[in-house]
Parts: sequence; structure tokens; C-alpha cells
Amino acid sequence: MRFGRKRKRRDRGELPLEDVASRITAYVYGNIIVLATLIPLSREDAQSGWSFWIVLGASATTFLAHTFAESVGLRVRSDHRLSREEARDELRNSMPVLTSGVFPAAVLGLAALFGAPGEWAQLAAEIYVIVRLGLTGVIVARIRKQPSSLRMILSGVGVAVVAAGIAVGKILVGH
Repeated sequence: MRFGRKRKRRDRGELPLEDVASRITAYVYGNIIVLATLIPLSREDAQSGWSFWIVLGASATTFLAHTFAESVGLRVRSDHRLSREEARDELRNSMPVLTSGVFPAAVLGLAALFGAPGEWAQLAAEIYVIVRLGLTGVIVARIRKQPSSLRMILSGVGVAVVAAGIAVGKILVGH
């Protein structure tokens, strides 16, 4: 983000590349956090509804932390305070951190509410997050207005593998 100048969309409806990159970063980061939150949860956590609250809470607090850290970083790059528009843009660019946990939390919450097996709900939520990470290459190709290619698909698979490794590492170090 450049301070002192309004960021303009490249064409009607298109975001500046800096915003797109920020959102992709938040998307990958949010999914890693959600996956690292999901993996150590137990069947009992899922059946009791506790997993719903844990995933929702992890997503919400990570969103707040990410948004705050980004605003501090932006402040370092400029001497002026963030304008209302810049603050709104940063909130919007950080939204993928929050939305990464919405579907997994909903799956876990509905499973607890309707008595579905906790292990199935948890597995579905984990698979969903891994698939989202695996689609990163396709999403980037689309943003770049390039056709999806085997290379982009494989790059997404690579992102998913590395992200899963990071999530497992976070669990091993943090638990």
C-alpha cells in the first residue's frame, strides 16, 4: 500500500496487485492456522461442540492479530496515521484469515448440534482446509488471468503439502 496516494483498481472491479497479494497471504496463513487448530482436536471435542468454539475463536483472534500486525507494519512504512479508507482496506485484505475457519467451524457446530460422529466432522473440516490450500495455484492463475495449468495445479498441491507440514510442526512445538 502506498501512503499519500489513493490506490486505484487496475480496471473496473480489479484490485491492485498489492491487495491481491495481501489477500492470498492471509488466505494461506488463515488456512494453516485453522488446520493446526483442527488436527489435535478429539472426537469428544467435536461431539460436544467444543471444536466449534475452538476453531471459531482461533480464526477470530488470528484475524485480529493479523490485522493489527499489518497495521503496525504499514505504520512503520509511513509517518502518517492510517486513513479510514486504508484501515478498511487492511481489514478487507485480512478477511481470508477469518473466513478460513467459517466452514470448518460450521461443519463442527452442525455435527455437534445434530449428533453426527465427531471424527467424520473433523475429517471433513480438515479435508476442506487442505483442498482450499491445494487450490491456491489455481486461484493465483485466475488472478493473473492465466489458464490453469498442470504447473499451477502442482504448485497448489505443493502449497498444501508445505502448509500441512507447517501445521504439524506448529502442533509439535506448541503442544
